[in-house]
Amino acid sequence: MLRHKVLYPELEKTLLFLAAMDVMLTHTILNLGGVEANPLAARVFEQGGTLAMSIYKFSLIAIFVIILEFVGARQIQSGRRLANAGIAISMLPIVVGLMVLPPLVHMYWHA
Repeated sequence: MLRHKVLYPELEKTLLFLAAMDVMLTHTILNLGGVEANPLAARVFEQGGTLAMSIYKFSLIAIFVIILEFVGARQIQSGRRLANAGIAISMLPIVVGLMVLPPLVHMYWHA
């Protein structure tokens, strides 16, 4: 029962990679004096630091993957579209973070 193969292994690996990138980038930005734009994530980070932020982010990805597998088991193409939408959405905070990072690094090194 627990050896069921996932429907979208490559897409799900991409989601995990993006989640890891998001956590690392968020950690770096916050340590350079930046702020977390998501109020819930900011509270999680304030209460538990990077570990709590990692658990929070990967829990969200786990829930998304469960939903993705549920949808995909019924409609393979709908699951694929959902996975691609999840990837696009996961890339948003990374792109924004990469835009915010250079000025923060510059301010950090010249302070």
